[in-house]
Amino acid sequence: DYYASRGLGDVYKRQLCDYIFLCDLKRVIVMNEFDLHMHSCYSGDGQFTPEELIGIAKERGLKTIALSDHDCISGVKEMIKFGKEADIEVIPAIECSTSIGYTDVHLLGYGIDLEDTYFQNLLERTQVKSRNAFSTRCDKLRAKYGVEIDEEAVLKEANGKNPWFVMCTHMFNDPRYQDIPDFKDYIPGGKRSDPAPVNFFWDKCQYGSDLFVYVPMPDFVESVQRIHEAGGLAIVAHPFNTFYKNDEMFKVLLDAGVDGIEAYSNYHTPEQNVYYEKLAKEHHLLITCGSDFHGEKKPSIQMGEYGLNKDGSLWLEQFKEKLKAAREY
Repeated sequence: DYYASRGLGDVYKRQLCDYIFLCDLKRVIVMNEFDLHMHSCYSGDGQFTPEELIGIAKERGLKTIALSDHDCISGVKEMIKFGKEADIEVIPAIECSTSIGYTDVHLLGYGIDLEDTYFQNLLERTQVKSRNAFSTRCDKLRAKYGVEIDEEAVLKEANGKNPWFVMCTHMFNDPRYQDIPDFKDYIPGGKRSDPAPVNFFWDKCQYGSDLFVYVPMPDFVESVQRIHEAGGLAIVAHPFNTFYKNDEMFKVLLDAGVDGIEAYSNYHTPEQNVYYEKLAKEHHLLITCGSDFHGEKKPSIQMGEYGLNKDGSLWLEQFKEKLKAAREY
């Protein structure tokens, strides 16, 4: 047992689950042996250390994984080290916060040079902007809903992690706010309550909403170039609604020279998964799959699961071939 050999506690075993049988839909979600999107404690919202992630991956039967922390590569070398010990291939990666105009777009960079100073310093630059935006978001929530938010207490409880999760958890669990119509889907038991902080942000705080806060993140096109200059592949993470049937936005993606799309993601509907697979094939883009596993902040997401009910090994082979070519270029 991988955990017992390393003296790790039972808490990590609870992260394991059997394959999911969706009997009502008469189909099975097939476990593939790879997961190209997950987060460690080096992300502002990740739970587990790189060593613990390797332990979970081992128990889940994964052979190839990628650590893609938010704007951060600090845990990658550690992950690679423990991966070698467990005979698991770890691909260096990062999930970059970027913008196309006022739209947030997450961009995955695979195989980048870990000594590249741009990526080594990226987190420091984006963190400052995110912290300032949190205070503005709190002001907007107070003004719209009349909620009480003790920012100092929230930041203290967050202890360096993303305070949005702490703030939303308190807000949606507060008995005083259970009858606010906009909160209905996010309070415990609501249809968008897992995970409520993430879903509320994507549903209620985007461009066009009175809760929107503009955060000037690095330009999407420039970020694609940075990844390529660092010897990596640029893959759009969980495109979700951003590019769905939106030709104008998709043209920006193509013109920027991205290498692929994370077509299969836990954030997508089954229809969106199929749509992005077809779109990638039509435009000769790589197809990747990732769970976006975080641990406690996104409890319904399990490592190695992303809604793919067929063998995705050919896509992984194609991805690895292009990654090797990019490194040799």
